[in-house]
Amino acid sequence: MQSKMPKLLLGLLVALAMQSCVAYRFLGHGAEGIDDFETFPTDTIHAPAEPFRFAVAPSSVLDTLRLKVARLEEPLTLCQMIDTLDSKNPSAGIVVMRNDTILFEHYRGMVAADKHTTIFSVTKSVTSLLVGMAIDKGYIRSVEDPVTEYLPELKRSAPEFASLTLENLLDMRTGLAFNENYSANPLSGMARLHYGRDIQRQIRQQDFKEEPDTKFEYNSMSTAIVGAVLERATGRRYAELLEEWVWKPLGMERYALMNLDDKEHRFAKAYGGLSTNPRDMVRFGRLYLNGGEWEGEQLVSRAWVERSFSKEFAAQNGWYTNSWRTVPGRITYDDRNEFPTEELSDVMLRAHQEYGYPIELMRATQNEKGLWTVRVATHCFFAYGLHGQVVFVDPEKRIVAVYMGNDRLDYFPTLFYRMAQQL
Repeated sequence: MQSKMPKLLLGLLVALAMQSCVAYRFLGHGAEGIDDFETFPTDTIHAPAEPFRFAVAPSSVLDTLRLKVARLEEPLTLCQMIDTLDSKNPSAGIVVMRNDTILFEHYRGMVAADKHTTIFSVTKSVTSLLVGMAIDKGYIRSVEDPVTEYLPELKRSAPEFASLTLENLLDMRTGLAFNENYSANPLSGMARLHYGRDIQRQIRQQDFKEEPDTKFEYNSMSTAIVGAVLERATGRRYAELLEEWVWKPLGMERYALMNLDDKEHRFAKAYGGLSTNPRDMVRFGRLYLNGGEWEGEQLVSRAWVERSFSKEFAAQNGWYTNSWRTVPGRITYDDRNEFPTEELSDVMLRAHQEYGYPIELMRATQNEKGLWTVRVATHCFFAYGLHGQVVFVDPEKRIVAVYMGNDRLDYFPTLFYRMAQQL
């Protein structure tokens, strides 16, 4: 009797037969995790001798405030959520700051104030900050520059690179033929990017499926290219820029680590390789909360922060702009949030007339049942990582909230938004 070989095993054997270093790393290291900094070579981003200190409230309403999550039958406090929400998740942490005072802080397992956690695509928002700073300092002229101005070798790779701009990359409107697939497939585009040993070579080999600036489609290769532009434009390594421009000026509490592709090429994983801790990500959020100003010094232009927090563009672009995301609020009527086609226009008009929601900030999406959900861009924004990492910023309530975990929970942006509404 012929045995049936599992598809995953067959794929691994094929990859090994091709002498794929990606498959070798995949087999050796396993799936990505918040301890990725132990898997890859790293650069160190040093902290200053004297960190910036937040005040800490002895107690706050967040100690007892109960919040509802869709998958739970009963509302829970933030502490209960971390401790009981997912028994399979041994590690999580939340820090909430308002007006420079930490109102809530709780950790479990591998996530702690004094431990490193890989924050995956929250790194994209940090990379975006470095681009804004590079423009302010004159290393990069404009986000409208084509990438070939800084990486001229890409002119020989694909003709579309000549019209691909930094703005396209930061807004994920690239047209790149890249598969953002997180399945256990060592041959996928994301696996090759994450486990490959030469990211710059992958960039040179990158192809397109459509013209740049055609539509929004999230992919990590976009930010990998941004990282290459940053290092080429400044002539310095990513970690050096981050240390000098961000880590030390913001008074970060602990050193950070940046994952690299390998020991030879030492190219930073600008799309998802930063490892840090929750408190220092609160400091990062505070910089954006204050419009790019830190203790009286404008570290990045206010215009850059305003571009990152543009509700108008985000609503048009998949709730995404400048490597930040907008928190969309769901519109409900008569305790309903799903509407048939014939009611859709009326619902959006009523939302505009009765609640003042601008039509241009509303977006409707249809599900498999043929029903429509209407969402509107809120004033809150967040950076988001693969395992549910969140840096949430509410400029009106003066709140920064950070979640770090070892799972792929996707509801903390909405949860923090509901929390902020009650503070």
